[in-house]
Amino acid sequence: MKHWILLALTTFGSCNGVHLQGESNVLSPQEYDKAIHSDSMAVIIDVRQPSEYEAGHIQGAKLLDVLDATAFDAGLKELDKEKTYYIYCRSGRRSHEAAGKMQAQGLKVVELKGGISAWRCAELPLVK
Repeated sequence: MKHWILLALTTFGSCNGVHLQGESNVLSPQEYDKAIHSDSMAVIIDVRQPSEYEAGHIQGAKLLDVLDATAFDAGLKELDKEKTYYIYCRSGRRSHEAAGKMQAQGLKVVELKGGISAWRCAELPLVK
């Protein structure tokens, strides 16, 4: 029962400003959009699964599936510590997990508050 309530809050809440992330470096969809377009060194990373990425992602986003631990860890080793990584998932839960792993590797990370669900609610563009 708790799972269904949490899922409903996550889905509904992402359009209404409710979020489950805690720490800093979490931007609203509008702030995130502005940041990725104003940061010439921005690297956008989608940490969802390949099928989710193919269904629609933010322009220029690279896929790095956090649920594929081996590939994710290998991908982290290839990232430049001088750049800022703008990450997102569906609702913010996976990207928050990924952010912790990335920050532990010394990477600068910015999360999308509410994930791609909030991005869609804000009517921002996606590509397939």
